[in-house]
Amino acid sequence: MSGARTQVGIVEWARRVRGARDVELALSDTLGGWIPRVQSAAPKLLLARHARHFAWHADLWDGLVPVLHDQPTPSPAGPDAGIAEPGLRETAAALRSATEARAVYDDVLPDLVATYRSWSGDATPIAERPVMRILDLVLRDIDFDAQEGHDLFSRG
Repeated sequence: MSGARTQVGIVEWARRVRGARDVELALSDTLGGWIPRVQSAAPKLLLARHARHFAWHADLWDGLVPVLHDQPTPSPAGPDAGIAEPGLRETAAALRSATEARAVYDDVLPDLVATYRSWSGDATPIAERPVMRILDLVLRDIDFDAQEGHDLFSRG
């Protein structure tokens, strides 16, 4: 298949990108919300930095959401109502049930990475190059952050 032809379609990419934005924002909110509950400086700083990373990722994804005039704009009614991608729905559900940071780094982030890696295989170099750029950036960030968080929180 030519790199100029999409394998997924703009409506599907719009759905995925909106879901990625929502999950990354939820990650930022969750980690940021835990900062006041943590006593030690190292975990507090790590959570703050990672919360900012996920907020930035959400902003990157938001910049890719296409305006589709012939499609209704989704209006979420619940925590995952706007997330139609099955992998992202599972990630969001795991995030909601996470009660400690270790669960985010050991369970939630690997699920998110797996979803993003599958999207990388769906993206074509010409048609979805902007998506590929975001995936490259975000995956590097998440891989590093997941390992850093795992190392810190598995010691405790």
